[in-house]
Amino acid sequence: MPMLWCKGEWCEEKEVVVSVRDRGLLHGMGVFETMLAIDGVIQHVEKHRRRLLHAVESMGLCDVSSYDFLRIGQELCEKNSCAYGRTRLRLTVTAGEGILSHQFPGAAATVWMTAEPLPSVSPTCSVLTLPWTRNERGATVGMKTSSYAENVLGLQWVRAQGAEEGIFFNTRDELCEACTANVFVKLDGVWHTPRLGCGCLPGVMREVILERDSSIQESVITRAQFLKVEEMFLTSAIRGVVPVSSCDGREWQGSP
Repeated sequence: MPMLWCKGEWCEEKEVVVSVRDRGLLHGMGVFETMLAIDGVIQHVEKHRRRLLHAVESMGLCDVSSYDFLRIGQELCEKNSCAYGRTRLRLTVTAGEGILSHQFPGAAATVWMTAEPLPSVSPTCSVLTLPWTRNERGATVGMKTSSYAENVLGLQWVRAQGAEEGIFFNTRDELCEACTANVFVKLDGVWHTPRLGCGCLPGVMREVILERDSSIQESVITRAQFLKVEEMFLTSAIRGVVPVSSCDGREWQGSP
């Protein structure tokens, strides 16, 4: 039986109970971080921590700043026999019970972390532009919340058509992000990624890439410009940098 960490305790999955009145379940009032551990060590842990703490504060959830994510992740990997290799860790924080207007942790508010070995994945991916838009002015922009249905429906739509990822534009018809990743595109020989003001998540791997390559520009990329893209890659904390092999019928070769 898989083990998890929950509010400072180690327990089996079947022992953990989330209240049926938890606002994380009923209303999506929860946040999460999905992190990559290599040989039991969480990668870029401080970047994950910073983003999570911002989301927790913004949504009025329970304070998790005292928890040592690095130690918890390492012990969790050991307890689940995945101390070596690549492991996906997910840390979830919920609002607990309460009424809709409450912006503070309620009864039974909880936090837990799970671990599972990562399966092998394709070194490239194919993408399609989605028929739905991201709201770049929404209240939860920049946060990974448990209100994740929009992303799931996007993935279901593209995979039903044989692709792997979907690309969102925002309400201004500007490039935003993929369902589970940030987007980088090459235009006229220069690499760009959407500005955070376009509504995309401030991805951990996005931040790492921008720190390491100052030639990449944070830009507003219109749909007309997107049609002229010369290369594309996606980034996520779990998969790293993934070259896009095709988009809406356009194909690319090689790896950026």
